[in-house]
Amino acid sequence: MRPTVRALVRQAPLGLRLLDPTTRTDEPLSWVHSSDLVDPSPFVAASTMLLTTGSQFGADATRDDYDAWVGRLVGAGVVALGFGAGVHRPDTPVELVLAASALGVPVVEVPWRTPFIAVARWAADQLAEEARDRDRWTLRAQRAVSVAAIGDGGLDAVLRVLGEQLDGSVVLHGTDMSVGSDAAIGADEAIGPVEAEVARLFRRGARAGSTVTVDDGVVSLQTLGRRDGLRGVLAVRTPAELDTAARAVLTSVVALAEVTLERDVARLRGQRELWRQVWSLLVAGQVEVARSITRSVGVGIAAGPVVVALAAPPFDSPDRATEAVERLAAGRPDVFVALVDGRIAVLAAEGAVDLAALAAAHGLRIGVSDVADLDHLAGAAAQAERALAVATSSAEEAVVTWASLAAGGLVAALWSEGAAELASSRLAPVVALPDGDELLACCRTWLEHNGAWDPAARRLGLHRHSLRARVAKVESVLGLPLDGFAGRAELWALLQAAGAGGGVGRRAREAAPGLADGGP
Repeated sequence: MRPTVRALVRQAPLGLRLLDPTTRTDEPLSWVHSSDLVDPSPFVAASTMLLTTGSQFGADATRDDYDAWVGRLVGAGVVALGFGAGVHRPDTPVELVLAASALGVPVVEVPWRTPFIAVARWAADQLAEEARDRDRWTLRAQRAVSVAAIGDGGLDAVLRVLGEQLDGSVVLHGTDMSVGSDAAIGADEAIGPVEAEVARLFRRGARAGSTVTVDDGVVSLQTLGRRDGLRGVLAVRTPAELDTAARAVLTSVVALAEVTLERDVARLRGQRELWRQVWSLLVAGQVEVARSITRSVGVGIAAGPVVVALAAPPFDSPDRATEAVERLAAGRPDVFVALVDGRIAVLAAEGAVDLAALAAAHGLRIGVSDVADLDHLAGAAAQAERALAVATSSAEEAVVTWASLAAGGLVAALWSEGAAELASSRLAPVVALPDGDELLACCRTWLEHNGAWDPAARRLGLHRHSLRARVAKVESVLGLPLDGFAGRAELWALLQAAGAGGGVGRRAREAAPGLADGGP
């Protein structure tokens, strides 16, 4: 324990006397210093006890002089005073005691027979003993962490022991922003500024540490992994900031965690070819063969109905995103992940994975199938493939489900980037006209009203003859007869395909920019 005034005055051989028992005496002392300077405040540190003989105060010193002197010291961090009686004054000046008591600072009278060095030596011995205690604690804590590391509990056990040693909680945030391990205190208590700081450290992508002050504690954050290859962020919540000894223990745990995470990543990479082959067996209908392979290495395949999700990782950080998704399957019987042709295939029980959160955290584009039996995975994979094609071309939806495509009808389900480009190219001569967008909007409304002129004209606020003229203009420009079902169906399909790809007008202008100056 660090020295305090309360412990100091209990040292009978020193013969010290506390002059105002109502003041704070349990404040930890960082050092004991002596000075008779008029202003020693530049030479003291925080939590210092200052000893003086009072030679700086003349016989005519007033209460204001003592108030100013004590005020400067308190402002510099002095938490206790000692007055050497019998040197220049027979007793401690009452004005000094009153000035200190007004600020809650204890004053100790040091008798003539007790040298200041004896008081300083006692404090130094206490500080040295505290340092030795912290060193012994560091060794015990590191030993406990090492024992946990070689046990069967793995990284979770190491983090649990670290939380116990620090009398706090430890949370490992993975690159998918999920909580990987938690000890002592619920993870929900760390949501808010801590989560925001974790996200900032991930975005920065460099080795770093920081602290966040929270209610009744401090959270110390430390990244794990190499620069531009972060594997996680370790969050340690304690009642107060970590001292040097605690940081030494934390540093050893960071090293263990980095080695463990890198080993896990290497294991995942080494298993990718095996999982790709298992995926091929599943799609080919060889479910039992696939199960026998995965069962032998402790990987699960959901037993009931499943969904297939195909994810396209972002170009800027494909490895990190892929590894984050692969870690989802670790130790879970309801999730299987394989890397297939540069895309991530996820086979999971319905609702087992929050795909929207995963896409948001890593910039993924994901296509999701309907719920299917394991015996019909080929069809589900085809649905996910089509949904992924829409998701990768959409500026708004990161996760597209087959159900949403089916709700849009056959044209939406058959949509592809190539279909959108073909439709936009076909419609480009109309879009290039000064009123091209309006013409196509009139045609869409007319088709939505089954080619009935009067209802469509009323919806558009036009006379039916004006609407007829607009449709005839489109018919002429496209060379597409619209007086029969076939022509009208083709125009409807063109409008649907071009619109699903991000807007008829924009795509058509990109397809034929030369038409924008007047057209043919």
